[in-house]
Amino acid sequence: MDDTKVGQQAKDDSAQVAEQGLNALFAGKDKIVAGSVKTKAHGLANKVLPDTAKAEAHRKMAEPGSGEPTKKGKDV
Repeated sequence: MDDTKVGQQAKDDSAQVAEQGLNALFAGKDKIVAGSVKTKAHGLANKVLPDTAKAEAHRKMAEPGSGEPTKKGKDV
């Protein structure tokens, strides 16, 4: 997926996500959306958007070649 928008977008800090997950576990929470504010906004949108809209958005972001080419002129 290196040549896709999904593969090229910034990822949440794994240490932050792990800490949030452990804190939720110790607090007895069954479910959380860990990560950045952007990730949490996606989690909120996930609750209200229909599955067809989510599937189409994911298809566009995961489509091979949907990412930006590298500076060398080659796909990542």
